[in-house]
Amino acid sequence: MDRRLLIESRLDMVGGYTEPSHMSIGIALSSPSNTLLRELRSAFALSFVLVLAAMPLPVLGGTIGAVPALIAVALFAGSLFAITRGLVAHHPHSRLGAANRITLARAAIACVIAARAIEPAPLAATERWLLAAAAGAALMLDGADGWAARRQGLSSVFGARFDLEVDAFAILVLSFTVAKAHAVSCWVLAIGLMRYLYLAGGLAFPMLRRPMPPRPIADRRRKTIAVVQSVGLILALAPTTSPGWAEAACATAFGLLCFSFAADVVMLWRTADLIAEVE
Repeated sequence: MDRRLLIESRLDMVGGYTEPSHMSIGIALSSPSNTLLRELRSAFALSFVLVLAAMPLPVLGGTIGAVPALIAVALFAGSLFAITRGLVAHHPHSRLGAANRITLARAAIACVIAARAIEPAPLAATERWLLAAAAGAALMLDGADGWAARRQGLSSVFGARFDLEVDAFAILVLSFTVAKAHAVSCWVLAIGLMRYLYLAGGLAFPMLRRPMPPRPIADRRRKTIAVVQSVGLILALAPTTSPGWAEAACATAFGLLCFSFAADVVMLWRTADLIAEVE
């Protein structure tokens, strides 16, 4: 096989999922099936109704103010709109699948936690336990969506990207909540902002916009470190965790995160050099 073709074919993989190859750029995606559209409307309508039904409980109980609750609902509604557009344009299957439903549930949990995080009132110990439990439930669901996609044969680039962005948003919300609880000083926000700083860096450095070469070990490293971030932040949010242990847990998570991003940048840099050699 020609070396250039080999390099391009390897670049058509992201996180173990296959992207459309360069040779298929001119082929239009098929229109979404009626089954997918019906399932999509049903799942999103149910999710939105459940979020609306759940919000009055913390609002009437005084945990979340009315304005932050409305912001959380609006945030979830905006997420549903963006997800709908992405699914219709890029989802390659005729069914929504359990994996995307699970990821959607995680997004809803993150929006509810965000509603309390932006509330000016300080966090009580009971609230910190509730938020940590909700984040723990979302973390357990995170381990189920990939398994469900593989079991149903509905893995896709869209599903992997959907999962990634929900992970990033959930970690941002958790880091903000930990800072709000004064469990760790404000530097903990760097954990949640790292993904978005990387995306911003891509605007200045086109190399960062390239898809990652397929490396099973690198995929496992990213997923493991993402779990470590969530676990560290949840431990820091728990009221029984001492300030010293909370700082240590978050510092460990942040150090591993920096290592992971640095490893990915080096990987992209080496791939760019390999492409330059064959050009």
